[in-house]
Amino acid sequence: MNDNMTDNCSTNTTRRRFLHLSGTVAAGMLAGCSGKTPSSQPTSDTQIPSTANTTTVDETTEGTETTSKQTLQTKYNSREQYSSPGTEFDNFEGLSRWQRVQGSVLADTTQSVTGSQSLKLVGKSGHHAVANRTLSSPMDFSNHDLSVAFRSKNPDVVALLVYLFDSDDNWAVLELRSVTYRSPDIGWFRTSPGVFATSDTNPDLTNIERIEIEITNASDGDAVSWVDDMRLHPKPDTGYVVLSWDDGNRSYYEQAAPVHDRFNFPAVLTMPVYPRKTADSFFMSIKELHERQNAGDEVVAHGSTNEPFAEISTSQLDTLLKRNKKWLLDNGFEGADFIVYPGNNFDKGALKVISKYHYMGGMNQSGNVNTTGVYGFDPLVLPRTIGHDIDICKRAVNLAADHRQCTILNFHHFNSKNTMDISDYEELLAHIDQTNGIEAIGFTDLWEMRRTQP
Repeated sequence: MNDNMTDNCSTNTTRRRFLHLSGTVAAGMLAGCSGKTPSSQPTSDTQIPSTANTTTVDETTEGTETTSKQTLQTKYNSREQYSSPGTEFDNFEGLSRWQRVQGSVLADTTQSVTGSQSLKLVGKSGHHAVANRTLSSPMDFSNHDLSVAFRSKNPDVVALLVYLFDSDDNWAVLELRSVTYRSPDIGWFRTSPGVFATSDTNPDLTNIERIEIEITNASDGDAVSWVDDMRLHPKPDTGYVVLSWDDGNRSYYEQAAPVHDRFNFPAVLTMPVYPRKTADSFFMSIKELHERQNAGDEVVAHGSTNEPFAEISTSQLDTLLKRNKKWLLDNGFEGADFIVYPGNNFDKGALKVISKYHYMGGMNQSGNVNTTGVYGFDPLVLPRTIGHDIDICKRAVNLAADHRQCTILNFHHFNSKNTMDISDYEELLAHIDQTNGIEAIGFTDLWEMRRTQP
């Protein structure tokens, strides 16, 4: 199931399509959000909490200012500040509700993010592990996403699947396709996997009777993972797509940017792999990057491709991130609070350093559809889909629209095997433009939704 491939805020707001925040979020922003923490009370099987009872973070609270006031170091650790969004659904303290279907399923009191234990799943000898919970009464999931805290001993060989079954056994499967959180320095992260597929007959999401958690195992040995703190999040009013271009290549400026301008879509661009590369003809110059920022694109942080975040010391990483963010700030780039990890790899130590300089980024990258709920993801462990195949990207867009989730599509340059060609890219943007229920946004938009989560 591991299908990886090797490898700010606009000053021209008229370029962006109108961002359809959910009614709950919009009301909270207009009324002045409360500073309360999300509910930690368990939810009964018979009722999903009303969004009217959820809370958002006060924009004026110390340590939670908007990211428009950029500083070299962050004012708070976003992973800690927003570690438990939404409303608790299952804290896995009472595992009698979960039944073993396949593999080993048991309580583990040595690993947890909340309470005294987590759900440990072991796929033995190349097999998967599956746990099943039958709800005491059917529940309506049509307007809610799920998130869970997740940890894996061998993240490179597992994928996380959460199935929602209706009363006729029709299903929707939520998937985190690939985990690029590297071992041996592993830890917990939150994920809000988006819908990857449904049964031939679409499930009745207003009538879900059963939830199944599955850990796939792409190895010949045992795959060990833990799940904890399952939470519920209201869906936004629409779906979203982020078009992300890595490495600051001139290919975007010369070939892709005119297509974006034609459709009035923003892009997220990373800075070149080294700041000095802006003098190289292969990369965009500072002037060209500013031109794109003024046109509505965002320029965010990146890192040297020779220094993968999970493979260098934390002191080296600190120096790299500090240099790159200072370059962005010194040159007036408004996406400096956001970052894309080179090669997509990271580990527990890297996340601690990254949180000193950035509020949101990632990625857990997959070669297949890899979407996310907008309110429940780990701020520094976003998922995205490699933009190498137009059919996969169209499917990601359609699923994001149908299920009001977000897909981040990643590109490099048109001569790269991990990026579709220019004609397919034009077709993709036309498809986005013609698809109902989808908005093209940037990282600032996504972060504002996550930061002010219901």
